[in-house]
Amino acid sequence: MKKYQDPELLEKLYWREGLSINQVAKKLKVSHSVIFYWMKRLGIPRRHRRPDITKSLLEELYIKKKLSMYKIADLLDTTYPTIWKKLKKFDIKSRTISEANTEYPKPLFSNDLIEKAYILGLRTGDISAKKNGRQIMVYTSTTHSAQFKMFKDAFEKYTHRIYVYIGTTPKGNKAWKISCNLHESFDFLENKPNQIPKWIIENDAVFYSFLSGYSDCEGNWDIQKQTESKKIRIRFRISSGDKIVLYQIKHKLESLNFKARFYLVRKASEYDYNKDLYCLELNYKEDVVNISKILLKFSKHLEKIWKMQFILKNSDKNWFDVKDEIEEFKKQIKQTLLDGKFSMLQLPCHQSATTNEGGCSQ
Repeated sequence: MKKYQDPELLEKLYWREGLSINQVAKKLKVSHSVIFYWMKRLGIPRRHRRPDITKSLLEELYIKKKLSMYKIADLLDTTYPTIWKKLKKFDIKSRTISEANTEYPKPLFSNDLIEKAYILGLRTGDISAKKNGRQIMVYTSTTHSAQFKMFKDAFEKYTHRIYVYIGTTPKGNKAWKISCNLHESFDFLENKPNQIPKWIIENDAVFYSFLSGYSDCEGNWDIQKQTESKKIRIRFRISSGDKIVLYQIKHKLESLNFKARFYLVRKASEYDYNKDLYCLELNYKEDVVNISKILLKFSKHLEKIWKMQFILKNSDKNWFDVKDEIEEFKKQIKQTLLDGKFSMLQLPCHQSATTNEGGCSQ
């Protein structure tokens, strides 16, 4: 049972300690909607009905009393996106960014090159960023809770709050929308890199950190049964439209004695995309094991951490010895996909003979 599913704990926090739903959610490290769902499901009554969010109420709280949208959401027992949408609906102008920054000052970026390379890898992948006044907003969408955990681990210490809500993709599919605002010292994230900077290529540790961030977004660890034997087949590959970036990775890996393959998967016209699709692969078992050992030190993506740990532990085993474990892993992933409520991924750690790093969720 998860903590947020425990009726005694929810009643204690909400009724005896007097916390709001938002405060309970923050304490249990889940979203407002998760706590609201489980309180309703477990039959835990609300203290009062939420007042109607009217224009006059928002003007009183936001304009006259100068409360933040987060504080108003907490006071009215609702969510930040709800307050933001209501302000837009009533045409109440948001306060200036400088006011917001004064209320919630953002830490400056550390300028650590390893950390910078990792988050640049994320930005080269599917983490987006844009200017938001003087701040930098980073955002993404996903159906995997592991992607949220990765985002949170990368940016949480630099922002007042990360918020998540259910939205839709350009194709109309449901997805968790995740975003936060960062200090302007993160302005290096504003533009998506179309090639890897020289300072990353020239330093092996920094390069591996970048590769880990990029592969946390775009990479795939294949674990399959070999067709002509009982052994497992392992493969590391990255598929994307970033031709120059993938070619740079190939060249750098070859300089580090990896055997890398780079090829065109299909033309953009064949799958209705703006870019041709390319693939970088490591197919030799020794290479896949070695790159797993290295990237595990930097990765923040729980699903990929699990696969790397699995590879380090089981690369020489027969397929039928590990088949059940693979199936259980797939089952757990399926259970954490978007289904209208947020469910954080929990996976067991694989302790390898070579490393205890990698950060499994405990």
